[in-house]
Amino acid sequence: MRVKKNGKNLLCLGAVLALLAWTVYTILKQQTPGQLAAALLSADWRVLLLGLPLMALFLCCEAAATWSILRALGCGQPFRRCAYYSCTGFFFSTITPSATGGQPAQIVAMSRDGTPAASGALDMLLVTIGYNTAAMGWGVFALCAAGGLTERLGGQVGLLLGLGLAVFALLDVLMFLFLFLPGPARRLLYGCIALGARVFPSLDRAGLEEKADAHLAEYRRGAQLIRRSPQLLARVVELSALQLACSYAMPYVVYRAFGLSGFSLWEVMALQALCAIAVGYLPLPGSAGAAENVFLRGFLLVYGEGLVAPAMILSRTLNCYLVLLATAVILATGRALRRSRREGDAPRDAASEGPDRTLYQEKRTA
Repeated sequence: MRVKKNGKNLLCLGAVLALLAWTVYTILKQQTPGQLAAALLSADWRVLLLGLPLMALFLCCEAAATWSILRALGCGQPFRRCAYYSCTGFFFSTITPSATGGQPAQIVAMSRDGTPAASGALDMLLVTIGYNTAAMGWGVFALCAAGGLTERLGGQVGLLLGLGLAVFALLDVLMFLFLFLPGPARRLLYGCIALGARVFPSLDRAGLEEKADAHLAEYRRGAQLIRRSPQLLARVVELSALQLACSYAMPYVVYRAFGLSGFSLWEVMALQALCAIAVGYLPLPGSAGAAENVFLRGFLLVYGEGLVAPAMILSRTLNCYLVLLATAVILATGRALRRSRREGDAPRDAASEGPDRTLYQEKRTA
């Protein structure tokens, strides 16, 4: 099992390195390192600083959604802790394929604060529904607002875009189906498990069905929560839409930092939304490599041949790499504080237990 997992990790790492190498080759084929550095230095760094509060708001939007959901579940946490969960999710989502590590890490962080794992899982479910629904909404808006820009994406990116939209739509439909139609959802899951057991006889069918029932129970709890607080899901979707808007606006910040004009904020955001959807579900950590290549192709018309590579570097730095570094520092600081508190409590516990233990030993001696 471990060999298979290591093989998958190596394959994923190889794909990322190959795509990054191709990105570097594409950039250096168009311009020399000196030209690239000169273009980067020509950007107005005062305008680029606007990207920092945008990405802070990006993290706070998910924190606000989690804060609202946990309160509705009766296990509310302070907003600062919800912000910590958001940072945890961003960090582990960025470094794991298809963002698969973010939500489990968030549930673990919540459980350490006393939130039941079932409530943490339900929170993540509703946040995912809100995110996917908002992404679909942005995708529909982008197809309408981008106009002729979508034709510039090219056939390969267009194929990825179609696949990405299909995945978002399928997941959204399935999650709503599981929420509000548990009977058909259960039959669908059991049918898939039965089919899998026929194809792979070694599968533990009973175990998989038990896990399916546990997941469906979570979905039922989510449906009950939404029925009690119908405005909650709408709020989560709104916060997710604002969260995505902060990320999609980053290329426009870079666009203005280079002193460019001619394309509106909505056009640039729409194009970035399509590029993000095109690579959103590729099994690569942080869509590394693929996101850069899609940006270079999609934004060529917007920035021009001389600035598209520097714009890609600045955009990815602001909305990914810089935030990854910041969240890593926050997580490391949080763990260090937790460890120091735990070590500080240990001597007090030992001191409080000392007299009792001594008395117990004296009684035994007597």
